[in-house]
Amino acid sequence: MTDERKLTKKEKKELRKQEWQQKAQSEKKKQLYKKIGIIVGVVLIVVVSIFGLVELANAPSSTSSGLTVPPPSKNDISEGNPKAKVTLIEYADFQCPACGAYHPLVNQLLSDFNGKIFYVYRMFPLSNIHKNAIISAQAGYAAYKQGKFFQMDDLLYNGQNTWADVDDPRDTFISYAKELKLDINKFTNDMNSSEAQNYVADAENKATSEGINATPTFFVNGQQIQNPSNYDQFKQIIQNALNKK
Repeated sequence: MTDERKLTKKEKKELRKQEWQQKAQSEKKKQLYKKIGIIVGVVLIVVVSIFGLVELANAPSSTSSGLTVPPPSKNDISEGNPKAKVTLIEYADFQCPACGAYHPLVNQLLSDFNGKIFYVYRMFPLSNIHKNAIISAQAGYAAYKQGKFFQMDDLLYNGQNTWADVDDPRDTFISYAKELKLDINKFTNDMNSSEAQNYVADAENKATSEGINATPTFFVNGQQIQNPSNYDQFKQIIQNALNKK
């Protein structure tokens, strides 16, 4: 370090000037980095928001698709009053981000129209793009065998980001089963069973043969609907179906 006692007044003044300039440059860099951080943060928020909207809208875009699907049967996983005026059928994949986005909307509908909707969940795992779609469906089926499908349904969707990219998410699914106080040995055996594999494969094949090509796909009283962009639109669709004579 320079010994200022040996510097002339002019040199000392120059040294002070250099130190002030360095300090000013340092402060300017801090402000620049702060601005960059804010800009990056805003950009990320915008990108995430756009991605969410795209995922939410990822579904057939027309109510006049001409698709017909079988009415509910005893083999379907369902909830609500089978004699309700409105039947809502959903084809879904537990690893599908759009299905995860619609999940709370469906739950809210079932709550708001309690007793007025018969809800049917049909598995359509998109195994070609979601590596854990099939095993998660099998986990759902294993919970169904113990009467806790819709409780597992909640955990799978709410924890989607936790297990979606894991190489083998079975331990995560077993932890969900423990949370639901299921028989763990039975759950594990059922999840890995040929019965679960066959059920999921059969559901996937049926959906494909019916012309389903995206998730989630919704049908109200047998009519495919355009996926609503928000809850109010979805609620109005159900209300319109209830208002029909």
